[in-house]
Amino acid sequence: MKTKLILLGLLAGLLTWPGCRPPQEEKAAEAKPRPVNILVVARRDLPIVVRAVGRLVSNREVVLSSQVSGIVQSYGVDTGDAVAAGQPVVTLDPIDYRLSLDEARANLQAARARFAAARNSFQRAEQLLPQKVITPEVYDKVEAEYKATQAAVSQAEIMVDIDQRRLDKTVIGAPFDGLVAQRLVEIGQNINIGDPVMAIADMARMRVKIFVNEQDYVHLDRADTVRVRVEAYPETAFAGQVDKIGVKADSHTNTFEVEILVPNPDLLLKAGLTAMVSITVDAIRDAIMIPQDCVLFRENRREVFVVTGGDQADAREVTLGRVDGSTVRILEGLAPGDKLVITGAQYLKDGDRVAIAASSS
Repeated sequence: MKTKLILLGLLAGLLTWPGCRPPQEEKAAEAKPRPVNILVVARRDLPIVVRAVGRLVSNREVVLSSQVSGIVQSYGVDTGDAVAAGQPVVTLDPIDYRLSLDEARANLQAARARFAAARNSFQRAEQLLPQKVITPEVYDKVEAEYKATQAAVSQAEIMVDIDQRRLDKTVIGAPFDGLVAQRLVEIGQNINIGDPVMAIADMARMRVKIFVNEQDYVHLDRADTVRVRVEAYPETAFAGQVDKIGVKADSHTNTFEVEILVPNPDLLLKAGLTAMVSITVDAIRDAIMIPQDCVLFRENRREVFVVTGGDQADAREVTLGRVDGSTVRILEGLAPGDKLVITGAQYLKDGDRVAIAASSS
């Protein structure tokens, strides 16, 4: 009985031994092709895009300061309000300046009266001197009085103009159309000359300052196409233009400052937002571009797989160029019409059989 069991065990072991498999089944297992997706390589134009990140600032922003001292009587606008050029934004108490102007006008009237009398005296003296009715000394005195009163009139007129300007400066106006960025005074506040009262920003156009390296700088031109995106509106690309190109590199970063101007008619863009700037400076004609994830890094070389002969994987060493988003330019190693393996390449080795999926293009 034991002898029969031993013989049965040996027979089962021989049947399961790999060398005893039928040769047709083993060959079929080894020849099973690997499924892959392919992309037919083609040429296209590759735009050369300079990308940089900056921060939006208003095109112009000024802090209005008082040119005279006084007490704030009122303010016509507040933070966030729109203002027009020349519109009053802050008014100081004008009473003292108006009284000073009235005094200057009265002094002018008195000066003109003295001048009229002196002029009459001088005209009479001019007639009497040839007749020797008056002496030259008297004539000189009359002439001096005439000229002094004439100068006094001019001085009084200047004082009227000065006091008028001081009175006008009690009303502080906006220098240009814009928005109130910040109100800096309160009603009843006593301010001195030079104290800030209101910040006005021109946000009809926004400005972005970026810094580019010397390799990209040499390609820049004011006519380049510019697109600006902000995180607040990720689906919107705002058109811009190159406004200023620096001519001197920063000694610490070796980069050049470039300013981008962005129209903002709907006032969607706000100062302080982070801006991603793309400047199309040139284009490479007929470039071969492939997805970056098709490229395999193996033993200090970069390679891709192409399908040749209908079902064979062929490893190709490639030379990479400029990256554009998720694609990379191929300088050497591929030609238009090659069937590039885009999925499944990581499992292939040179010469493997493959099966192209029906959804491949």
